[in-house]
Amino acid sequence: MTIIWIVVAALTACVLYVIWGIRRIGKPTTGPQINLSARTETALLVIDMQVDFTTLPTWTESDLQQNFAQISASTSNAQHSGMPIIVVRHVFQGWLANLLNGLFNKGRGNKGSDGLGLDPRLSLTPSAEFVKSVGDAFSVPELDRYLAEHNVGHLILTGLDGCHCVNKTAQGARNRGYQVSIDPAAVLAANPKQWSKVKDDLSTAGVEFL
Repeated sequence: MTIIWIVVAALTACVLYVIWGIRRIGKPTTGPQINLSARTETALLVIDMQVDFTTLPTWTESDLQQNFAQISASTSNAQHSGMPIIVVRHVFQGWLANLLNGLFNKGRGNKGSDGLGLDPRLSLTPSAEFVKSVGDAFSVPELDRYLAEHNVGHLILTGLDGCHCVNKTAQGARNRGYQVSIDPAAVLAANPKQWSKVKDDLSTAGVEFL
């Protein structure tokens, strides 16, 4: 009987740990409020446009072509105006995240995967690049510091997935007082119905859709 209780306790602990890990990955971060009136610059963020994720069978060729074209246009405009172009890449960390991702997503985004780099079809040269392990790019403190150093108070978000990492990064930015804009034509979302609701929620939170 003692062994049974030990097994039950261990399984319960594992389940609770999995739930905690999933919630942690999907929870937007919070941080100190910025002085928006003193942050006059704009930066373009390209989120998770990595080979591992852009080659998912979820996307149609039409979706990808529209997305690549719009991001390329946005990066071209940013370069001409001297706007920082920030690439954010996702690499899962921790045994649990890597295990679950290996089981359910063929290890896409796991450390050591061949597809962790930016999709070369975008052919852009970033001003800065950051690697995150959860949805919200602001989980990486260096991003906030870079934006402060470059006097950035307005962010334009592109990339994938609209319902997840783009959404969580937008919330993390708004939690800090950033002005946030999203270009829907430059965002991929696997679930269009959910993406429509996310856009409504983000609009309510003060995010502008271009």
